[in-house]
Amino acid sequence: MCDTHVNEARQWYDTADINQVNELLANAGASSIWVKRLVANNNSKQQIWLANDPSDLSFLPLGAPSYTPTKSQKRKAGNPVIQIPVTWQWVTPNGRFDAPDAKLCYYPQYPEVRFSGFLHGCREAPSELLNETKRGHEVNRCLFLGPVKNGSGEVIRVVALVVGAESPAARYVLSMETFEAGHLCPIVYQSQRQRDEFSVLEQALANIVGRKITPWRLNNDGAIVKPYIAPNAPGLTLEAELGVGENAIPGPDFDVWELKAIKQKSLERRYNHKVTLFTPQPDLPETGRLSTVDFVLKYGHIHTTDEGGNPTSYYFTSGDIQRENEDDKPSAKLELVLEGFTDAKHFDPNGMIALYEKGTRNLAAGWSYLKLLGHWQRKHNRAAYVPYLREGEDGNTSVEFGPLITLGISTSFGLFLQAFKEGKAVYDPGDKATLTNGKWTPHARSQFRINLNDVAAIYGEVREVDMRDPESY
Repeated sequence: MCDTHVNEARQWYDTADINQVNELLANAGASSIWVKRLVANNNSKQQIWLANDPSDLSFLPLGAPSYTPTKSQKRKAGNPVIQIPVTWQWVTPNGRFDAPDAKLCYYPQYPEVRFSGFLHGCREAPSELLNETKRGHEVNRCLFLGPVKNGSGEVIRVVALVVGAESPAARYVLSMETFEAGHLCPIVYQSQRQRDEFSVLEQALANIVGRKITPWRLNNDGAIVKPYIAPNAPGLTLEAELGVGENAIPGPDFDVWELKAIKQKSLERRYNHKVTLFTPQPDLPETGRLSTVDFVLKYGHIHTTDEGGNPTSYYFTSGDIQRENEDDKPSAKLELVLEGFTDAKHFDPNGMIALYEKGTRNLAAGWSYLKLLGHWQRKHNRAAYVPYLREGEDGNTSVEFGPLITLGISTSFGLFLQAFKEGKAVYDPGDKATLTNGKWTPHARSQFRINLNDVAAIYGEVREVDMRDPESY
């Protein structure tokens, strides 16, 4: 077995410069390149710290989270570790090599996300630089990584390499304006340097704010639909104007930002408005879960009837649900309960948001924390809330985007659960069943929402930007 990482004099990883690193990763398919300076405890035994929350790594192909309770009897054995697989390849001048056991370990109690399992089972892993018995304690080694996308724009793997502390590439990293000790940083060349992470988005938004735009949609295959007048036209128009295809794949929309078009009655000030966070369907109970039609007919309410008074449609909405500790709501058949949650840093990975039949522990539907985390980690680390006005009807419709942008930066799944506990993030369903030609037709809309005025509850930082005032950003 060949190993280009054996400890011989002046191996490639000790001589590589930033251009060689870029060439290796770009040739392996990387669409962008990020770097993490490694310190003494970043090695195969002590793992590599990458982020505070999985959503910080939403540009990577994160798999479904899993949790197996430890059987250890040690005092600290109760601290949960959620494992998230990631498709990873190490790159060397000899090619690309799978790291089949690579995974992220999420510790919500700290919170932090560490990279683990990256050497095991890989034919050409960077063991010389990462093994704790070799150079795994060397300060200023650098881990370079980049996401690889398929033809549809979906991130399918990570390609990565490690260089030694004395390499020209490592010295370049320490001199970058974008370098931030302890964090993953984007590799930006001199000619590309931006003032901060908002600059790329700000420059793009400057070209569309204040214009009346005919709504349109840009499909992933490049096809243009114009005019496009469906209810979701403003959001798709915003993405299309910034060159983002129809967003069927969960992930950040533009650069590192997720784009949210927010309806307003005026563009001169910020008005409160409901924002949809994500729309996961229930995954519980594991057996015996009702279909959408059966669920709505059983727990929803009649919406319309025919001339004979027979129901022709049922809706299931927030009015059919009573929150835990809420005053009795006679019309509600279900009670919403947050199970296994203490605070943003302490929750049971096997917990859930549950809908119980009122007065019983009969689970009608539920969302496991692992299912919700799997959605959250892909989409919500940074979001730009862009206001819009929509005017006219049909073919004469126009959309205008305003200058008062709200930026949400650095979220966490624990913050989402905390906001849900406080009633700021809510489950706001819009499921329905319609009788058509004697058959019930379902329409599922399982959504979690938050008011724009409450988004500070789910981010570490919220910035209110006025595009007309450079001093605000």
